Amino acid sequence: LRPKRTLRLVLWTGEEQGGIGAEQYYQLHKENISNFDIVMESDEGTFKPSGLAFTGNAKARDIVREIMALLLPINITEVYDAADGTDINFWMRDGVPGESTLQIKFLPYTVACQGEILQALAA
Repeated sequence: LRPKRTLRLVLWTGEEQGGIGAEQYYQLHKENISNFDIVMESDEGTFKPSGLAFTGNAKARDIVREIMALLLPINITEVYDAADGTDINFWMRDGVPGESTLQIKFLPYTVACQGEILQALAA
């Protein structure tokens, strides 16, 4: 794929504190909303991807399906309705198409694993 326009990757923190990073970015840039073609969130941690959840019009969905067809060799082709995400909901409420990643399942990892990892490293 070769984009026709500049792609902007924006990373922030503060979701667990109420989405303050995403909200601040939205407040600073919402006047340029017509320049945004899609907002994406990947906040699922370690996982095996299965596809994307997507919110947008039919034309945009067709474009997403075309892109996902390129991932057929690695079996990541599903496009589901209703993307959601603390960091992208501001934009989607204003009509910008949104995408979030979907996973088959989380790898087995819990907060308890952190202690086990630290014990193994200390041994």
